[in-house]
Amino acid sequence: MKSLVSYPRAKVTLSSRPSHHSNSGIRFTDTNSRSWIATKLVDDRDSFITALVHELRNPLTNIKLSVELLEFASTDDKWKTFLDIIRRSSMRISDLVNDLLKNKQDEVEVEEHSIHQLLDEALELASDRISLKNIVVIKKYEQDCKLTLNGPEMKIALTNIIVNAIDAMTTGKGQLTLITKSIESRYVVVINDNGCGISKENLKNIFKPYYTNKPSGLGIGLAATANILRSNNIRVNVESRETKGTCFILLFDRTNDSKKINKKGERVMCL
Repeated sequence: MKSLVSYPRAKVTLSSRPSHHSNSGIRFTDTNSRSWIATKLVDDRDSFITALVHELRNPLTNIKLSVELLEFASTDDKWKTFLDIIRRSSMRISDLVNDLLKNKQDEVEVEEHSIHQLLDEALELASDRISLKNIVVIKKYEQDCKLTLNGPEMKIALTNIIVNAIDAMTTGKGQLTLITKSIESRYVVVINDNGCGISKENLKNIFKPYYTNKPSGLGIGLAATANILRSNNIRVNVESRETKGTCFILLFDRTNDSKKINKKGERVMCL
């Protein structure tokens, strides 16, 4: 039986305590760092971001140096392929860290963005996972649409949906389909997979913070995605059948002319 959940303009607020639906919370391997960062999170969001950036940059530097040493020592092309994946993933984390620092201000200017370009960039960010799991990607793009959005945030939201789809599919048997189309005042993006699907009982919880069925998951990705979609005035419907796959349907408002979004995710109209 197909299950359906609709999430129109809903607000998700990430709390500092795990949900009772999940066994997972935010984990830090270093207990001293964990207590220090947790204190910063409670005290002040901006202080937490600064603390988090500081904690992430040191291990990122270690990873970068280690990859360079391994590349110098390795003569096996197969290992170099995996080292390239490690380097790109580290650079992605570094870019996200830098974006966190840049976006600490109260208001973030938004610009017109091509939906097709945002989708392609999200696919590029997930390309290593797609390659490792040998996923077939099918793009059925109709006419492109340019909308006023927070581009960096939208790439995160689209990447989260795509990565969840990849994780749900079997290696060597996965098919990821992306469809775009215009319907009256709406622009529609469909992201469909042929993965394991989601039960009706679990589907209603997928946007709840800290809810996850993944052994190593945190339950943060889709909750953050819901916040981003809401702040950009995008509705989302999710359809799923167990053993058949899941379909995310994003409905963009083509009449949206908001120009700014503050850090709370609230739209600020330009008068």
